[in-house]
Amino acid sequence: MTKGMFISFEGPDASGKTTQVRGITAALTARGLSFVVTREPGGTELGECVRDMLLSHRYPIMSKRTEMLLYAASRAQHVDEIIRPNLAEGKYVICDRFIDSSLIYQGLGLDLGIEDVFKVNMVATDGLLPDLTIVLGLSAEQSLERLAGKGELDRIESRSLSYHQKVSEGYRRLYELFPNRVVSFDGRLPAEVITRAIIEKIDSFKPN
Repeated sequence: MTKGMFISFEGPDASGKTTQVRGITAALTARGLSFVVTREPGGTELGECVRDMLLSHRYPIMSKRTEMLLYAASRAQHVDEIIRPNLAEGKYVICDRFIDSSLIYQGLGLDLGIEDVFKVNMVATDGLLPDLTIVLGLSAEQSLERLAGKGELDRIESRSLSYHQKVSEGYRRLYELFPNRVVSFDGRLPAEVITRAIIEKIDSFKPN
């Protein structure tokens, strides 16, 4: 059976990832293609428990390394239980965040270092990377402005402007690190414009 395609969506908080995931899955459905939609942290029963730990305000003194390793642990389970099996069945796997979130949010945002975080996550995923990563760019100020209308923020969203600036800048640099799989779009554009552009990119994409 033909191997499926693994597509991840990335970007700062409130950049519109979830909206674009819905748009892309609607397009895949219209074409009669098989797919699974999942998210990180989470995606599995174990992963959703870890998600609650990571995003809840119940653990305000969680150390940087603990945070990074919890994300990696959730990701390891996610890959083995959901992502690899569905790819093996020839399905599209659409994932709201994956390894790049750890590189940016923990590697840069928490100053743990992209290289070290990447090494840990290569163990967690057994070397699996997305075929295509869609990045929705947004400045830290725009991200926080959108989050202000959300209501209660989670533990990560509640961090300082300087932290979110590191995240936003990190996503602008992501293409430099992985030019073969990363494609960036301006998250300020109308959602339907971005969706059409992403669909065109998926249609023309040829994995290396």
